[in-house]
Amino acid sequence: MDYKFVSFPLSKKCNTLTTTVHLGNLAYQVDDGKNVKEHRLTLADSLDIPLDRFVFVHQTHSDKVLKVELNDLGKGVDSFISGMEGDALYTYLKNVPLCIFHADCVPVFFIDESADLAGIIHAGYEGTLKHVVFKSIKRILEEENIDYKNLKFYIGPYRRKPSFELETKYQQEVIAAGFGEALKDHHFDNGLAVKMDLFRLGIKEKQIEDCELDTFFDERFYSAHRYRLDQTKTPVGRLVSLIYLK
Repeated sequence: MDYKFVSFPLSKKCNTLTTTVHLGNLAYQVDDGKNVKEHRLTLADSLDIPLDRFVFVHQTHSDKVLKVELNDLGKGVDSFISGMEGDALYTYLKNVPLCIFHADCVPVFFIDESADLAGIIHAGYEGTLKHVVFKSIKRILEEENIDYKNLKFYIGPYRRKPSFELETKYQQEVIAAGFGEALKDHHFDNGLAVKMDLFRLGIKEKQIEDCELDTFFDERFYSAHRYRLDQTKTPVGRLVSLIYLK
C-alpha cells in the first residue's frame, strides 16, 4: 500500500488523489519550501508522470478559474509564484496533473466523462464565500458548452464542522453570502456550502460524492488549525490534491 497519498473513485477516466504527511510538504510557500522539489519528484515518480507535465496554482483564495493548455505545462513546478494565478483549473489534456494546495480547505474534483474534461477547485473559507465553486462551474458550462447533467464531483478531505467554530462576525459573513444552512451551533460546514453552490447550478446530490475525511482529526493530513493549536505535535505543511485524465 502506498501511504504517500489517498486516492478517490471519481471516474475510471481519471486519477484523483490527496497527498499525505508521509510524502511531506509540497508547497514552497510553507516552511521555507524545505525539500518541496524532492517531495514533488517523489510524487511524480509514484504516478509515472514527468514533473514538467504538472500544473500548480498560484492560489490566492480567489474566485478565478483557468483553462490549462499545452503551453501551461510545468507552471508552478519550481516556485509558488510561477503557478497559474487562480483557485480552480480544468483541462482536456491527458496525463496533466492539475494541482491545488490545502490543509483545511475543500478540494473539489470534477469530471465530464463524455467531454473528457476534468478539473479541480480550491475552496477555502474566503473562496467559498466568494462563490468560487459556483462561478467556476458556471463559467465552464458556458465557455465549454457542456451539460451540467454530465458532471460528476468528488469532495476531498477538509476541516469539517466539528472543529470549525466561528465567531459572531464570521457567522454573519457566512449568512450574508447565502450559506446560513451550512451553520449550526456556531460551526461552519464548508463542504456543505460547496454543495449548496453546486445545487444552485442544478447539480443533483447523486452527482456528488464525498470522502468524508477530516483533515483536523485525521493525522494523515496536514491541518493548519491543528498546527495553530499545538505546533509541538503537528507538522507544518500543505497537501496537494490533484486530478488528471488518463
